[in-house]
Amino acid sequence: MDAAETNDIEVRRHGRWRLIAAGLFALLALALAALWSQRKPIATGFVDRALRERGVPARYRIAGLNVREQRLVDVSIGDPARPDLTADEVILRLSLGLSGPKLEAVQARGVRLYGKVVDGRVSLGAIDRLLPASDGSPFVLPELDVDLRDARMRLETPAGPLGLALDGRGRLDDGFRGSLALVSRDLKVAGCRSEGATAFLNVTISDRQPSVDGPVRVPSLDCGGTRVSGAQAAVDLRLSPALDRWDGGGQIELARFSGAGVSSEVISGRIGVSGGARGTEGEVQIQAARSSTRGIGMRNAAFAGRYRVGSGQVQLDGQVSTLDAALDPAARRSLAGWGGAAAGSPVGPLAQGLAVAADRAAAEFSAQAKLALVTGGGRGRILLSDLTLAARSGARIAGDGLRAGVVWPAGGFRMDGALTFGGGGLPAGRVALRQAPGGGPFSGEATIAPYAAGDARLALAPVRFTQEGGATRISTAIRLDGPLGDGRVEGLTLPLIGRLGARGGFTLNDACAPLGWSRLRISGAVAGPTRLRLCPSGRALLWQAPRGGVQGGGEIPGPRLTGTLGGSPLSLAATRLRFDVGRPGFTADALAVRLGAPERQSRLDVAQLTGIADRRGFAGRFAGLGGQIGAVPLILSDGQGPWRLAGGVLDLGGTLSVRDAADPARFEPLAADGVTLRLAGGQIKANGTLRAPADSTRIGEVTIRHDLSRGAGHATLDVPGITFTEALQPERLTRLTLGVIANVRGTLAGRGEIDWTADGVTSTGRFGTEAIDLAAAFGPVKGLKGEIVFTDLLGLVSAPDQVATVTEINPGIAVRDGTIRYRLLPDQQVAITSGRWPFSGGELLLEPTTLDFGRPSVRRMTFRVVGMDAAKFVEQFDFKNIAVTGVFDGTLPIAFGADGGRIERGRLAVRQGGGTLAYVGEISNEDLGMFGSLAFDALKRMRYDRLAIELDGSLDGEIVSRVLFDGTNETPKEAVRKNGLLSQFSNLPFRFNITIRAPFRGLLNSARALNDPRGLIEQARTPVTPLPGSSPAAPVQPR
Repeated sequence: MDAAETNDIEVRRHGRWRLIAAGLFALLALALAALWSQRKPIATGFVDRALRERGVPARYRIAGLNVREQRLVDVSIGDPARPDLTADEVILRLSLGLSGPKLEAVQARGVRLYGKVVDGRVSLGAIDRLLPASDGSPFVLPELDVDLRDARMRLETPAGPLGLALDGRGRLDDGFRGSLALVSRDLKVAGCRSEGATAFLNVTISDRQPSVDGPVRVPSLDCGGTRVSGAQAAVDLRLSPALDRWDGGGQIELARFSGAGVSSEVISGRIGVSGGARGTEGEVQIQAARSSTRGIGMRNAAFAGRYRVGSGQVQLDGQVSTLDAALDPAARRSLAGWGGAAAGSPVGPLAQGLAVAADRAAAEFSAQAKLALVTGGGRGRILLSDLTLAARSGARIAGDGLRAGVVWPAGGFRMDGALTFGGGGLPAGRVALRQAPGGGPFSGEATIAPYAAGDARLALAPVRFTQEGGATRISTAIRLDGPLGDGRVEGLTLPLIGRLGARGGFTLNDACAPLGWSRLRISGAVAGPTRLRLCPSGRALLWQAPRGGVQGGGEIPGPRLTGTLGGSPLSLAATRLRFDVGRPGFTADALAVRLGAPERQSRLDVAQLTGIADRRGFAGRFAGLGGQIGAVPLILSDGQGPWRLAGGVLDLGGTLSVRDAADPARFEPLAADGVTLRLAGGQIKANGTLRAPADSTRIGEVTIRHDLSRGAGHATLDVPGITFTEALQPERLTRLTLGVIANVRGTLAGRGEIDWTADGVTSTGRFGTEAIDLAAAFGPVKGLKGEIVFTDLLGLVSAPDQVATVTEINPGIAVRDGTIRYRLLPDQQVAITSGRWPFSGGELLLEPTTLDFGRPSVRRMTFRVVGMDAAKFVEQFDFKNIAVTGVFDGTLPIAFGADGGRIERGRLAVRQGGGTLAYVGEISNEDLGMFGSLAFDALKRMRYDRLAIELDGSLDGEIVSRVLFDGTNETPKEAVRKNGLLSQFSNLPFRFNITIRAPFRGLLNSARALNDPRGLIEQARTPVTPLPGSSPAAPVQPR
């Protein structure tokens, strides 16, 4: 066949196929035209059948349909009351192939999707039944082109609900670009709770691997004891094609972090992320601008390590460090306070040295340690190891296999290993701790090198640690040398037993312990080896409750110390010596101090002494002080005021009472103020002002000097002037005057000197007055003046021939301008040498006598009247109706005692030659009778030869006075004229015997018996008839 035929055959063959194809296409077109007219019912039936086969309730409306695109609106899948998905519009684009139609693109608007995470997988409810069944192969993103706008999802997770919003377009297996927003109100993950967490992420998918990046913010995160605020991160994550793994990280910033006792601010760093639904882990590098933990402030603190979150817990392992740390100011001030609180005590220099070294170390240091943290479900533990602290001062603490941590909420403490410390002025040492596996009890031992600072040194026996029932027991013993006030203690020993509580707090020495020293020296006082008991006064010697302040106190029961002071023996004893940690200082109860040898000892007894030690010594206050300085016969009591012991000098001040050491006391207790007492160099110097206790009247100034070594001293009593008034009487100062003198007015001044040695006591003095008025047992005394020189002031013994002048003494008859010479004898006796007064032209003399005031007795004085002129005696009474002449002598013995004074058998008699008595007044005769008139007329001009006055009786009571005189009426003319019958009695002798009973002090002062003798004459009204044959010269004897 040629080519032409061949071509013709081909043309015909192609022509037939074209006709066949055209016919088939025409038939297909007719079929498609028929299907197209019925496309919506067919599509609806197909979709509904597929949904029914899978048991998925759904509602939708087909808004458009062609061969390659379906447009559905008002889509709702799932329970109509709570659909799992709704959409405003869904456009499906299909591609046709030999295997049938294939979904190649989806465009959705207004999608609302609801899901939850179950067993680590996302469930979309009824939509899960539309997804192809898993054939066990990993999930992969479909080859689907999507275009999503306004898509929202609520995802319920075990951590809490999440809100998601997604917008984007592109192929899901490669090329998708969009944005994803996540919002949560409250999430709980692995024991942590976050509030208000948000994420705004860019989503891209490349080669089936999604990637997200963008900011994540967590305003608040609380993981039990750990809290985070103001957290935000720039996230960069890559997901696996199966979406079950993620990898990446992010830059983070935290405003504040607190947990495990650490607080940090302005935190930044990077966290790596790698993991899946079952857990996430990664590397962490974080720096904090400012941090603090338990009073330590840090700058540039950092953590570098790894973390893991999953299975309900958070794990953190890494290295923590800080290059710039310091103790906070309050803690440093507390350190300084501890350093100063012990000033003046043996541990003062040590505490100060430690405080200074600790403060320098705490001012700037660096630290690093390995940290392991596990927390979750309200429980957790934190563990530190390989700890190293290095201070700029040179101090260093380094762990040697040390692991330490805490567990919460139980609060257990875990520690094992060893650490060393020292440098920078701190003591050097090593602490080794051993703890049983599983957090069992631990024990350990610390060895600390002797530590010295200033002039103090402390050596500790090995410090042993033992955990008992959650608490830790610590035991050691100290040996201390150091200053005490201005002195020093050497070889002080004390065992220490302490206990640290499982929940914090501690106790130290909760029972009595032996306290001793080899030598104690304070302000010149030296005590040798001493052993005492130191007991806690409360719960323990030193203790602290959990989260409380340090408290404590101790006491030494019955302390007794012996030693020397300035070479003189010294002993101290008390019922109790106490101190309180809350109130620095000490208190001694019933303190007894004895200074000097027993035969010349000075003593001080103090009811309570409080004090505090400082760098200069000791100071405080005392109350209830009493005692006696050497042989000074003064007893001190009721003293109170401040005291100080510094530089070998003891100073006391304040007020006290002073009483006589003699028994019975020679003077009443006196108050003393402005008192100062100084003990220095074995010498005691004391001064004070003595006052009357009732009204504080100043009595005088007292000065005392005493040499302890010689037992000798001197005291001066300077009395510038005691003024006695109604308020202040001598009996208020001394009972020696009680019953002897009273109603004293005037001023007494003088000076007394007392000296004492080991051989005895001597005293002298000189006291005097310019004028004192008083009342004595024998009568009022005015203008007493004189000076008395004592040769024994304490014994009230004077030099011989002391002189006192008296302006007036009035025992009933005033005598003036007298002089008394006397001497004070031992045992309160007064020897009167003489007394002399001018008396009515003659003298009144006090005869020598000795008066005993030392015991109850009758004291006797005899006054002698010499040459008293009766006319002058009567003249001093200014009598107008009587005139008397005659010179009298006599004696007036006076005895006085507790019941007062009395005259015993006193007698005054006229001298030889007699005298005259004349009454010149007028008197009526009507009531007198004949003999009365006769007696009265006889007194008008009577010459007597004999006249005597006898006195007996109490000076304060009734005196019996008998007046006896014989005389002659020289010219009774009036009687003759008036009654001739009486004329026969003219010039007859008369005898008067008159008894007068009256108070002595008013007897002569009233003088009515002499100025108007009618009362006397009444006694003689009984007529007396002369005896027959009697001599004319016989006197008439009246009764």
